[in-house]
Amino acid sequence: MRAIVTFFAILGLDLGTKKWAEEKLPLNQKKEIVKNRLYFWHIKNGGLAYNRFDGRRKGILLSTGALLALYSCSFCNVLRGKGDRRMALPLAVTLGGGYANFWERLKKGKVTDFLFIPVEGKNAPIFNLADIAIILGAVWLTILPFCKMKKK
Repeated sequence: MRAIVTFFAILGLDLGTKKWAEEKLPLNQKKEIVKNRLYFWHIKNGGLAYNRFDGRRKGILLSTGALLALYSCSFCNVLRGKGDRRMALPLAVTLGGGYANFWERLKKGKVTDFLFIPVEGKNAPIFNLADIAIILGAVWLTILPFCKMKKK
């Protein structure tokens, strides 16, 4: 149950913050929030990370849709008690972010990104909460097999 609530919380939070960004932040303008550390910078991303593959919407939708289907099957299996139960939350986190970006790309053709943390000397991405959830969930899923299970 906790995993399902987490999925919907991330999905709703991301879509809500994207709507807020669209309504309150001017497109393609940067607004400093924490001096030299955090900015709101509202852009439309037609591709993937760093706007790669912009203009290839169909391919992006097909590939991300296939990944979401695969992750969703794993999530359903874990919820049914098949597989490692510890995977439920990281899958929920990853899927919440993944479905939020997929939905917006499907509905609007582009994803709203609005958070920017500059990294000195680097081309840092502009991202959204879904992106954070996808990365956190993926890292969590990657390290999970190396974590020992507690014996009861």
